[in-house]
Amino acid sequence: MTLPASNPPTVSRSRLSRRRLAQGMAAAPLAFGAASLLPGRSLRPVVAQDKKRVTFWSHTHPPMVEQNEAMVTSFMEENPGIEIAYEIIPNMSFAEKMLASMSTGTGPDLINMDDNQMRSIYIPNGLVAEVDPASAGYGSVEEMQAAYIGGAFEGATVDGKVYGLPSEFNVTAFAINTEAFEQAGLDPNSPPKTWEEVGTMGQELVQREGETLTRLGFDFLYLHAGWYHNQLGTLLLQTGGRWVAEDGTTAAINSPESVAALQIWYDMVYKYKIADPNFSSREATVPYQDFIDGKVAMTLMNPWGLGLITEESAVYGKVAIVPLPQVDPAKPVAPLYAYYWAVNALSEVKPEAFTFASYLASDPGAWLENVDFIQPKTDWASLPEISTLEFSDVWAEQMTKGKFLPVNDNSQEVDNIVKSAIENSILNDVPPQEALDLAAEEINAVLAG
Repeated sequence: MTLPASNPPTVSRSRLSRRRLAQGMAAAPLAFGAASLLPGRSLRPVVAQDKKRVTFWSHTHPPMVEQNEAMVTSFMEENPGIEIAYEIIPNMSFAEKMLASMSTGTGPDLINMDDNQMRSIYIPNGLVAEVDPASAGYGSVEEMQAAYIGGAFEGATVDGKVYGLPSEFNVTAFAINTEAFEQAGLDPNSPPKTWEEVGTMGQELVQREGETLTRLGFDFLYLHAGWYHNQLGTLLLQTGGRWVAEDGTTAAINSPESVAALQIWYDMVYKYKIADPNFSSREATVPYQDFIDGKVAMTLMNPWGLGLITEESAVYGKVAIVPLPQVDPAKPVAPLYAYYWAVNALSEVKPEAFTFASYLASDPGAWLENVDFIQPKTDWASLPEISTLEFSDVWAEQMTKGKFLPVNDNSQEVDNIVKSAIENSILNDVPPQEALDLAAEEINAVLAG
């Protein structure tokens, strides 16, 4: 992967308004009908029975939704024989609704799904089809893979077969509020390199008005099970822990390495007292809202998170993206995760669905500029629009340390068990070993069942 030569200057962009963000929080089924013609184009009139209808579902992320809507419209203008029916599912119910629909044969033709569920549920259970390179505009799977950076398809590949086109490729870094650092007498150019430093610096960043907490030094996000999976997974990569043993037969969540990961989270709340789950927002449409509002001084961050910061935000112009703190700075690792466009194995319009998915992937520059999504084409870091992705050098450098999280069977059940264990520990002050011992018993029952 080619890295940018240097970080571009901070760019002030026109972002979505808070009203638009709020509008994006609701489910919004959008059926795009017959398209108008582009100026100067002459197309054969298409009657209704000629059209192929492709249904497409995604989760709710307002900048992504706007880009999807724009590309749905332009695709239908260029392909009048295909109608795209786009539906947006609220984040907190997205995983459950998508899986239920796909498992019962009522799901959409095209889905957008994360690598964990792709590898652990959708592909092993035959819910999605292998990519058809011809319909996607490639001569072969090998030609398609050559158009992307190494590892781009890892999150949608099982037994050498590819089941999705990358829609976003994420690595986790760290965001700090530079103004808060300066107010606390800390140097934003010397951010924390270890989790212990997160704890000690965080103590300088906490603010109270009397007994009322007004700003946390740092915190994790308390959202749905997928978020817990990725955040604990970030720590597990660094401690060497796992949810389930590598052979898939027994729980490993209560191993010393796994307990050490949850201990980091626990210590932020009970040892350093810089985090408080009762203070945190629980709205998954704008996951980083507390950081955006200046209520949390440090947070984990993905590239797309910058797209949620508008000129109206409290932290606008006061954000720096820095490398992820580590358990062992000499052996740095950062988690990769990705979303993929995949086609329902039962779809009756597979060629049209793959053609539309390829169209969505055809303009990585627009996804960079409008959504802060990295689509991992080989030239992503040298696109003209890279100048609009703030701190692109940090994101690219973190990718060189990136690893996908391991997956296991029964991941949705396992993730829900682990979410409950984390909340038991963090909300109820239950020691991590005790909380994870209980989780291991439940996971072993699931694996045995």
